[in-house]
Amino acid sequence: MKTKKNTTRTEEFELMVDDIPFFVKATSFQTYTMETQYRVSVNGSPVYIFGWHPVSGKITAIDRGTAASNIPRNVAEAIGDQLHNRMAA
Repeated sequence: MKTKKNTTRTEEFELMVDDIPFFVKATSFQTYTMETQYRVSVNGSPVYIFGWHPVSGKITAIDRGTAASNIPRNVAEAIGDQLHNRMAA
């Protein structure tokens, strides 16, 4: 019987958005549907969930309640781009 090895990967990186530094810690995980999502903390914030958005065709903050709306759109886009380049590629 084959078993799926459940691995996580954590990356830490700094972004500059509109001349403001953001320190990001992101950990990948797989959902029960085998979709890769990311637990993301920005400047030590509580965790936000990022994942693939099929309509926009990119990784973005997933709206689960009001938490995702706390991240400015341009910051969420920059984080999504970095996640795609660093972890999803």
